[in-house]
Amino acid sequence: MKKIPLLCVPFLMIGTTALADEMSYPKFSGFLDIELEDDWVYKSEDESQELNDLYPTITLGATLEFTKEFSFNFEGTAEPVEAAEENRAFEDQGYYVGVLTANYETDQFSVYGGKFTPNFGIAWYATPGLFGTDINEDYELAEMLGFGGSVNFDAAGEHTVSASIFSLDTSFLSDSFGTSRGPLLQSDGGATNTEDLSNFALALDGQFNAVEGFSYHAGFSALNNGIDGDKTQLGYVVGVQYELPISENFLLLPLAEIAYFDNADAIDGNTAKYATIGLGLNYDQWFGSATYQRRDTEISGVDNDDYIAAFSVGYAFDIGIEIMAGWGVAEEESVRRETLGLYAYYGFEF
Repeated sequence: MKKIPLLCVPFLMIGTTALADEMSYPKFSGFLDIELEDDWVYKSEDESQELNDLYPTITLGATLEFTKEFSFNFEGTAEPVEAAEENRAFEDQGYYVGVLTANYETDQFSVYGGKFTPNFGIAWYATPGLFGTDINEDYELAEMLGFGGSVNFDAAGEHTVSASIFSLDTSFLSDSFGTSRGPLLQSDGGATNTEDLSNFALALDGQFNAVEGFSYHAGFSALNNGIDGDKTQLGYVVGVQYELPISENFLLLPLAEIAYFDNADAIDGNTAKYATIGLGLNYDQWFGSATYQRRDTEISGVDNDDYIAAFSVGYAFDIGIEIMAGWGVAEEESVRRETLGLYAYYGFEF
C-alpha cells in the first residue's frame, strides 16, 4: 500500500532546537516510514518473468521551521533502483534525495523552490492496495528542479490553484549511493529533461461543503524534451475521491482518474491514455481494496494496451504495524502474468 507522499517534506536540523517549546522557533519535526514487500510472479507467459522479489523501502522526511511560514524540507528514500531480473532479496538498494526545498506558506498562499514533485494527478499515490500504482505512476512528475506555488480560495468549499515550472533533475542529486542509478544526463533524453524551466504544470484541487468527503483534482502539464523530442507533450488529468461512511465502523473509499497525453514523451504523434478505478474498504482495523488500471498507447504507429487488476486485504495493529496480502493479474506488452504479494508497514513521526 503506497503511502501518500508529501509535496515538500521537511529538512534535517542540526542542534538541540527539537527540544524547544512547541511555539518557539526554529523547530524540527519529521517522519520515518519503513515498508517491506515481497512480490512473487508465480505465473507468466514469459517464463523469465517468474521470480520472487523481496525488498524494503525506507523513507525519511524532516522539516526545519525557522518561522511559522518559512521552512527547509527534505525527503530521502532507500529502495531498489534496478529492476529485478531474477530472484532477489534485499539487493540493488540505492539511497537518494527525492525532495529538497525551501517553502514559504501562509493560510492564503504558498511558494517553494528546489527539488520536488509537481502537482499532477492523484492516482499514482492515492490508489489503495498492492499493485494499485504500478501503471499510473508513469505520469508521476518525480524529482524535478524548479519553483512552484499555490493560492487557496473559498467558493462553496475549499479550493487550491497550484502552478510550477521545472525540469528533470540532472544534478549530482539524480544519482544514488549504495547501488548507483545514474547520474542522469540531458543526453538520456525524455520529457522534462531540458535543463531549463520550460516545463510547467497547473492544477486545481478542492472539495465542496455540500458533499462532505468528496474531493477532486484537475491538472494540465506541458513537457518538453531537451534532446530528441520534436513536440511538446500536453497532459490532461481529472481525478476524484470520496470518503463514504456506511456505518460507524465501515467506510468506503472510491477513487477514479483518467489521464491523456498528446505527443507522449514529447514525440510527434505519440499518444497515451490512462484510466484508474479503485475501491478501498475499511472496517474497524481491517482494510481491503479492488483496483483496475489501464494504459493504451500509440507509439510510432504501434498500439499497445496494458492493464493490471488487483485485490488486497490487510489489518492494522494497535502498535502501528500494518500487514497486507494481495493478488494481481496483469497484461503488459502482450504478456500476461499473475502475482502474489505480501506487505508490512511501520511508521512514526518525531
